[in-house]
Amino acid sequence: MRRPLALVLRDDQARALVAASTAAVDASDERARRARDADVLEVKLRAIQDNVKTSHLGRDVQGSQAGASSGEFHTYREQRRRERARLDAMEREAVAADAAAAREAKLHAARDALETKTAKNRAKRAKLKAKLKAKRAKTKSGGVGDEGVEEGGVDDVE
Repeated sequence: MRRPLALVLRDDQARALVAASTAAVDASDERARRARDADVLEVKLRAIQDNVKTSHLGRDVQGSQAGASSGEFHTYREQRRRERARLDAMEREAVAADAAAAREAKLHAARDALETKTAKNRAKRAKLKAKLKAKRAKTKSGGVGDEGVEEGGVDDVE
């Protein structure tokens, strides 16, 4: 005997199934019980329809009789056109995914370069600020004066 397949549910489907199956129903109310069971089955059916991929292979299947009539060519041509369209769509998706990945990598590299440059400038500003602070502390503690320091900037700092 074949084992039934397990149905994989998304979070929203699982919540809907739990909500439908745990709805409070009076044991003597047959109509409410049937309505709850119908809701549970509806949720399960929607989950199955969402998860099972439909295929076009079952449509327009050629019969087992020998020979093909002139109408079979049109069926074949339509099937071939659908398959070509499906393959083209898959190829477009792959190209778009590759372009998105390349764009993301380029963006990530640019962001890293900018971050490195910003960190370098930040360190440079911190070093300058520390040097200026040390110079000001030296002049306040009885050093020579403010000859090298102008208001708001530093003249002789590397």
